[in-house]
Amino acid sequence: MRPRGSVTGPLVIILIGVLFLIHAFSPQFHIVDLLVLYWPWLLIVWGGVALLEVCFRFLRGATIPTNGVSGGAWFVIILICLVGVAAFEVHGRSNWWWQDGWGRGFSDAFGQEHDYSVSPIQKPAGTSPHIVIEAFRGDARIVGGDGTEVSVTGHKTIRAMDPNAADRSNSDTPVELVVQGNTVIIRCNQDKAASRTRVTTDLDVSVPKGASIDATGNYGDFDVSSVSGDVDLSSANAGMRLQDLDGNVKLDTRHSDLVRCTNVKGSVDLRGHGGDVELTKIAGPVTISGDYGGTVSLRELAKPVRVENRRTRLDMQQIPGEVRIDRGSLNAQGVVGPVSLATHATDVSLAGFTNALQVSVDRGDIELRPEHLPLSKMDVRVNAGNIDLTVPQAGQFALAASTDHGDIDNEFGGALTGHSEKMGSRLDGSVGSGADVTLTTGRGNITVRKGGAAEPASTKVTSVTQTQAAVPVK
Repeated sequence: MRPRGSVTGPLVIILIGVLFLIHAFSPQFHIVDLLVLYWPWLLIVWGGVALLEVCFRFLRGATIPTNGVSGGAWFVIILICLVGVAAFEVHGRSNWWWQDGWGRGFSDAFGQEHDYSVSPIQKPAGTSPHIVIEAFRGDARIVGGDGTEVSVTGHKTIRAMDPNAADRSNSDTPVELVVQGNTVIIRCNQDKAASRTRVTTDLDVSVPKGASIDATGNYGDFDVSSVSGDVDLSSANAGMRLQDLDGNVKLDTRHSDLVRCTNVKGSVDLRGHGGDVELTKIAGPVTISGDYGGTVSLRELAKPVRVENRRTRLDMQQIPGEVRIDRGSLNAQGVVGPVSLATHATDVSLAGFTNALQVSVDRGDIELRPEHLPLSKMDVRVNAGNIDLTVPQAGQFALAASTDHGDIDNEFGGALTGHSEKMGSRLDGSVGSGADVTLTTGRGNITVRKGGAAEPASTKVTSVTQTQAAVPVK
């Protein structure tokens, strides 16, 4: 309506003021809930008053406005609609906002934390139960020990807008221990919490040493140790620390700051996304699939290893030494092949490797330092990057090195002969009767040099179970 002579605006302001005044005198009057649920009535009242104004003008014979609603009023109407719909979606717990877990962010931002203890629960479960922890938010520490009972205790943190709401959510979310045959279910009931509260339950679980673990977390860390059964952990956002396990380990992370496994006698299967990965003293096969953007550190792995992500595919038979993979670099020392590596923009350094080596790099420099005799077959190719090969003094090999755009530096001397080809170079020759070594780069330089004395290659496979006690997880 025209701003001059209109009573719509003042009436709406008075109505809003009355609501806030009632809330000031009576805090239990939830003005936010009222506005969220009944905001369309604000438009209805506004439109009704404006219609009555037009009718009164007509009855008095006054001039009727040409435009029923002004441009500024349309802007306010659209703004009210957008804010009202958004507030209703946030408020409604059954809507997509809550189902995706975003709605509770209001209590995280503006609520207060209230602490509660979890009453100890203990039930008999046999010597090798299957422990299932249903999806929950919080940390879980699971330790195997002597005995046949499962015991659960812990701590609960509830973030809520007021203490009464926190108390109600605490009562609605008890930790339960349910035994169904050989299966023991630990249930936190966090889905029963009030709509505007966030419940975090930290569990401290003691299980028989022969137990197997199957746990799902939404947010929080897992710490599992001293159990002989299989361990299967899945989490949306969790750090995982596991040690002294006799069974197979399967981990699925959608986001993780750290995955650390130490002294595992079975296999390790890691999938998903996250940051750092540390695997040490693993007796079974190891598979790492997914995008882990931090540092991947592999030490003392006794069986075949596969690492596969968007940038790198790596296969090795054993890692008695160490492999360290960072964003943009891969360093390996003391590994047993055959070794197969295919990677994109990565600098590669390989030292002390045995058996066949096959490397393919799109962009990056490659440094090779075989330290054992006899030398293994090597097939190394890079599209853009330099290759540096250091051969032990007594090494025997047949070399074929070439670069399409670059130079070759022969610091080995002897029977190797180099010559230029258009914009590139070649270096060929044989030293004794040894394995074939092929070095190829599309754009870059190649250097072949003579190193120090080499050690005989060892074919002994060291079992992780025969090594010293595991380093404790910190």
